[in-house]
Amino acid sequence: MGMMSKEIPKINKLDAPMPGNIIDVLVSKGDKVTKGDALLILEAMKMGNVIKAPTDVTIQKINVLVGDNVDKNQTLIEF
Repeated sequence: MGMMSKEIPKINKLDAPMPGNIIDVLVSKGDKVTKGDALLILEAMKMGNVIKAPTDVTIQKINVLVGDNVDKNQTLIEF
């Protein structure tokens, strides 16, 4: 009916929005980040894209290293 649920879905991973190359990883395992904090920089089509935290989370696992090539929807970080 167009009414939003009061429950916020739990986000437990961050997937690559597009294929590209990891230029920089700005967080470490165990870091607590807030919504909008920069997590990593993904270069795609010669442009650096800052990938930000979708919500307040704690970094559990980082699945990529600087220099890695990633595919669209590949899991980059787990929360």
